[in-house]
Amino acid sequence: MSKRQERDERWDNIDAPAQDKLGFAIPRSPGHSLMLLNGYMRTSLLGSINMRLHEIRGAKTPGSPIHHLAQGLEWVLDLYGDVNSFVCVTRNPYHMAPEFEFRAEEDYAHDLRLMKHHLKCHRQTIKELAYDD
Repeated sequence: MSKRQERDERWDNIDAPAQDKLGFAIPRSPGHSLMLLNGYMRTSLLGSINMRLHEIRGAKTPGSPIHHLAQGLEWVLDLYGDVNSFVCVTRNPYHMAPEFEFRAEEDYAHDLRLMKHHLKCHRQTIKELAYDD
């Protein structure tokens, strides 16, 4: 079984609500990941990712876009992951289903889980790319 088939099989087994399952797809590129995060994150934590990416780019930090996105996700997760600061977040205005009912605590936990999923996928891709060199 190829690596791609293994990744696709893992995605089929993701435990996520049907309306969110696509957000937990295996991102194929940093742009694909950002598209999924923009569409499926429920809270304003999305803005923290974008802010951090702009800081990384502005500082001309060495590395590829996938490394920068992984660094941005790590930064946001380090900042918010261990603290239950759901009271500090608001609704993501870019969510693909604008009619969804915003529940700060539940949506905060969802977004942390989604970011961890994307970070794990990017780390795996970085590892595979390093192995191919």
